[in-house]
Amino acid sequence: MSNKTWNSEKVLSFAAMFISVMTLVVLVVQTRLMQAQQRLSVLPYLQISNYGSYTQNYKLMVLNNGIGPAFIESVTVRYQGKEYNKDLYTFLAEHFPETDSIPQFFHTNIGKGMLIPPGEKIAHLQIDNSVAGGEKLTRLLRRLGEEGLVFELVYSSVYKEKWRLRFGDEAAVKIK
Repeated sequence: MSNKTWNSEKVLSFAAMFISVMTLVVLVVQTRLMQAQQRLSVLPYLQISNYGSYTQNYKLMVLNNGIGPAFIESVTVRYQGKEYNKDLYTFLAEHFPETDSIPQFFHTNIGKGMLIPPGEKIAHLQIDNSVAGGEKLTRLLRRLGEEGLVFELVYSSVYKEKWRLRFGDEAAVKIK
């Protein structure tokens, strides 16, 4: 005759196994939460913004409003069905000679491999103390935008997550 009753040893053994399995589940969940927190603690957040359109101090800024560095993977301009692997200033200088006549026109190049630290603000295109320059550049950018010009940055975090940001978009789109 076999004894099918639960004795204290069986109950303690089952309780110990149950507690071990629950501890493992808690550990897995906690590890996932910590990994997510680590990724968020180095999240870059790039934005492209206009400041002072039609004024004497116009700026097209690239800002990292995140809490981690942004690694630039690619810089692209698309215009009239063609793709150019250049920043916006280089594209304008090579294809639109009227940019030479814009007074007080300055720039900062943006390229593949560049690191934009958190809190950094880069004046990609800039007009200093020239109302005529601000008006000319703003009109040119507006016209090109209406003709379908797209300025795009692809950047990644330290964890190799990638985003695509296009001038005119409200926010970057995660692509990988």
